[in-house]
Amino acid sequence: MPRKQKVRFHRGDKRPGTFTAKLSYQVKMRKRGRKFVWQVIEQPTKNAVAEYFFEEDAQHTADFQNKNQVWKLSGGIPKMFWIKA
Repeated sequence: MPRKQKVRFHRGDKRPGTFTAKLSYQVKMRKRGRKFVWQVIEQPTKNAVAEYFFEEDAQHTADFQNKNQVWKLSGGIPKMFWIKA
């Protein structure tokens, strides 16, 4: 016997949309206290998602994210992974 559907759909209901904006990641140097760090910034949300002491490490992460777009379906990197300013 088939199971009864628990969710009721109403006339005019639509499925949730997908994230359509293109994500891009940039590397910027910021001063944190007395030290300089390189941050990977996510665009268009403008959130810092990673910090490194060396530019090459930050650029490697930004290049990887720009190429693969790992978090695109989620609308960007989740808030729990952001770097607090």
